[in-house]
Amino acid sequence: MTLLQLFLTFMKIGVLGYGGGLAIIALVYDSIQQFGTISEEQFANWVAITQVTPGPVGLNIATFTGYGTAGIIGSVVATLGVAIPAFVIVSVVCKVLFKYMNSWGVQGALTGVRPATIGLVGTALVTLVKPAVVGDSRLGASYIAALGNTSLDWVAIGITAITVYLIMKKKMNPIIVLLIMGAAGAVLQA
Repeated sequence: MTLLQLFLTFMKIGVLGYGGGLAIIALVYDSIQQFGTISEEQFANWVAITQVTPGPVGLNIATFTGYGTAGIIGSVVATLGVAIPAFVIVSVVCKVLFKYMNSWGVQGALTGVRPATIGLVGTALVTLVKPAVVGDSRLGASYIAALGNTSLDWVAIGITAITVYLIMKKKMNPIIVLLIMGAAGAVLQA
């Protein structure tokens, strides 16, 4: 029964997960709660890992959740559950989209989806901000203690600001920035 639940849950994510990547974070987090207590902080860690591993966020989260729930067979089942609907939907959409690309209906739908996608990414931001800057495991706890009693992780906020600066202003490769910030986090956590 657990394998069927895994498959159906991730099939739902595959069908409803419009926007992919960070746009489906809230949907994934809500959907996987039935497979055990996954804290916001654990989930934020999983999302961070998916950013430095190959493959889409939803697919990687499916693999992690499946493995944690039912081992290797669970990861295969959950991964297939999220991948099959996406493959079918994209195949159908591509065929229809290329045929009707210039129609007013398709153009209007695409125009409406763009701001909705920004809203979906915004929900990912809301889901991930709390465990990143107010989570239990703090970067540089000794540095934070020097600032006084604060609930915010100022080191994490600084890493976030530096990351935005390096990617937006300096146009650094996001993978390189993630590796640098991961190394900084490892040093500061010690």
